[in-house]
Amino acid sequence: MATPSYAGAESHHHPDSDIETGETAVWPLVECLGGSVGAGIIFLLSLPVLADVMSPLGALSPTGLLVVFLFAWLFLWLLIAVTRERVTG
Repeated sequence: MATPSYAGAESHHHPDSDIETGETAVWPLVECLGGSVGAGIIFLLSLPVLADVMSPLGALSPTGLLVVFLFAWLFLWLLIAVTRERVTG
């Protein structure tokens, strides 16, 4: 079954001139960097305790440490983003 080339063309029209988001790409980058710096500091300060906790995992302990770091980074990133959104409105 052949579909005409003009089918649905009207539904894909996006006027770019009326879009006002007010959001720039700088804020997500700042939030990401802030979360990574915060997670890095917390991770380095608690590394001896985390290494003792992860030692029963044997060969998987570096993976466990990486997972803890990634969750801390994502949590802090989300916390910074939500805080900024609440403060700026």
